[in-house]
Amino acid sequence: MSESKYSSYKELYDDVIHQFIEQCVLCGECMGNCRMFPLNPALRGKDPVEIIESMVDFLKDGVFSEEVYTTAFSCAGCGYCTDFCPQGIDVLRVIEATKVELVEQGKEQPEVLNFVLPGQRINLYEILAGIQIKPSERRWLTNIPPQPKKTENVVFLGCSPQALPHNVFAFLDILEKIGVDFVTIGGGELCCGTAFCPAGGRVRDSEKVGRELVAALKEAFSPKRLIFNCTGCYRQFGEYYPEFLYDDTEFELKFYTQFLSENLDKINFIKPVEKTVTPHDSCVLARRFKDTESPRKLLEAIPGLKIVEMEHNRGETLCCGGLANMTHPELGQKLGHTLVEEAGKTGADYLVDVCPFCQSALYPQIKGYSFGLKDIATIINEAMGGREYENKLEKFWKCESIDELIEKTRDNFEANGYTEEEMRQILPKLFRLNA
Repeated sequence: MSESKYSSYKELYDDVIHQFIEQCVLCGECMGNCRMFPLNPALRGKDPVEIIESMVDFLKDGVFSEEVYTTAFSCAGCGYCTDFCPQGIDVLRVIEATKVELVEQGKEQPEVLNFVLPGQRINLYEILAGIQIKPSERRWLTNIPPQPKKTENVVFLGCSPQALPHNVFAFLDILEKIGVDFVTIGGGELCCGTAFCPAGGRVRDSEKVGRELVAALKEAFSPKRLIFNCTGCYRQFGEYYPEFLYDDTEFELKFYTQFLSENLDKINFIKPVEKTVTPHDSCVLARRFKDTESPRKLLEAIPGLKIVEMEHNRGETLCCGGLANMTHPELGQKLGHTLVEEAGKTGADYLVDVCPFCQSALYPQIKGYSFGLKDIATIINEAMGGREYENKLEKFWKCESIDELIEKTRDNFEANGYTEEEMRQILPKLFRLNA
């Protein structure tokens, strides 16, 4: 049994900072190879070595600079920087630790991140789900029931997958067809804490909700296995929580493509899918967990499907814009545009992405391109002869006015307790429409 190494999330980050200060040789390779760095006008023309020196000065002696704040909170979270450190330092963790120190010293996270914090009435993912489905159509629990059923598998959606209910429904259909015993939870107060930290640097809030969630999972369901549809949740449970919250033998953790690829022999394909797809590797799955094969194993098994690779794939994958789409959307969209252009050059019918955060970020980017976005589960379900669920989010992005969008979503948002006045304030910002 592997015991937790740290007593708290903050202690973990303190160690990250200590190791960084001790080991960094100030070569600047991480910032010099960062794909966000040259896109950021606040950093343009700066020497990468000077940025790292400023970060060391801040983490060692508390010397604040706007460059350090901008570097930390414009990070897309792709982890590309880590690959270039000659000292083997996990630079992404260092940047996340820098956010923590900034917040601890009174430098607040960007206000826009409040839009994704759990338990709020105005929450990005709750709203995106609320304009697509009614509460009665939701196939997941948003709180722990009074008398929960013990189950072998908990499908943990987290926050972002609920914004793409057609993908979730297809995945749940597959699990039911292959005879998996499971319960599905996510949204509401059931949060892994990623939005607090590492995204927002609010490490104590993140630890609090994390401890509450893990305790609730153990007590309510006693699962053998947790299956994730969100790469952020998967990283939190697979990379961070075992360091301070539980030992790594308590749960078997699987991203949904891993679980399905391991149960491929149970999947009965009865219908060819005569399409060409190009897979996009999630930064978390490809770089943090080194898994680029489980998605491809599934795609290769689907009859009729042709796979073409983008120029940058697997460990070299391009980022969708990641967290920067929340903190600095003008920068995140530039990263996403590069990815979409590369996907367009493949001639594929669909860009296939396993990460719901990526998919949500890319919908506005693909307007004007001939290809669409697909999740692997939806293609598998189609090849199994399953129900085709309407991709309402894609349809909503094609609306030309807020009035059109309001009328197409009214029945759902009213059923979820939102008012037209609220939607007229929020939806134009989400869908980039004139109010």
